[in-house]
Amino acid sequence: MIPVYDEKRSDSILKKRYEVRKNDMNILVNEHILFEYAGYFISSGEWIHPDKTEQTYEIIFVTQGTVFLCDEKQGPIEIRAGQVCLLEPGVRHYGTEISEGVRFYWVHFHLKQGCLPFEQRFFEAFEQKQLFRELLHLCNLMPQPDYAVNAVLNYILSELCRIAENEGKYDRRAEEIYEWMRINASARLRAEHVADHFGFSKDHLSRILQQSYGCGMKKLMARFLMDQARGMLCNTQLYVKEIADALQFPSDKDFIGFFKYYEGISPEQFRNRFSKIHMNNQ
Repeated sequence: MIPVYDEKRSDSILKKRYEVRKNDMNILVNEHILFEYAGYFISSGEWIHPDKTEQTYEIIFVTQGTVFLCDEKQGPIEIRAGQVCLLEPGVRHYGTEISEGVRFYWVHFHLKQGCLPFEQRFFEAFEQKQLFRELLHLCNLMPQPDYAVNAVLNYILSELCRIAENEGKYDRRAEEIYEWMRINASARLRAEHVADHFGFSKDHLSRILQQSYGCGMKKLMARFLMDQARGMLCNTQLYVKEIADALQFPSDKDFIGFFKYYEGISPEQFRNRFSKIHMNNQ
């Protein structure tokens, strides 16, 4: 149920917000945005997102449950409570899994010209839930004050822009993830373990690693495991099976296959080659 607002007070607040925020949005200004419609969806039971291709931008802000989507540009997406996804016009998207008890705000809009000042389309945490409530409240007013609706929509987009700028600076967070993965590297470590440790979804973890290091977790983990394996082969007298156990491979056969795939030779061949090089350099 949409809360009841004091209309005069709400419009006054919106005017002040817009005056403050419009200078921060160098590209997204009021006259470039054309609001279409908005709503708040509440599923009555099991639900799956329909197969659609909209001709507008669509903002989805989930307040309860998880929306499972596949966007032909972004790929699979899981939008959980507190997260926002921005879908682009002309791009097909459809549900991939059934949700139950899901609730979300949705907002459609056009850009009259130009483009959004950020490329990010998924936002991990959006704390300004009241903006969506205000937007729906204004949509229900008759007559509808255009400046106020666009002001709220501008404010929502400016918040997404701010989040994109902050999340775009993944360096510190990515470094923490990178170092934690390096220290805890093992053949049993999975993306869901890392994501749970840092409180992310797997999709968001993948985005952070991809943006910062140009690859996903699988390649990074292989790099860490290979570094450890090479170090053990070169600096210890451990048997291959002992190294496989230390790195938590299911068997020494799995470890040998893994090592050979990335190094091109077996662990024993690598150790022998290193030993010869080391002896020749003495």
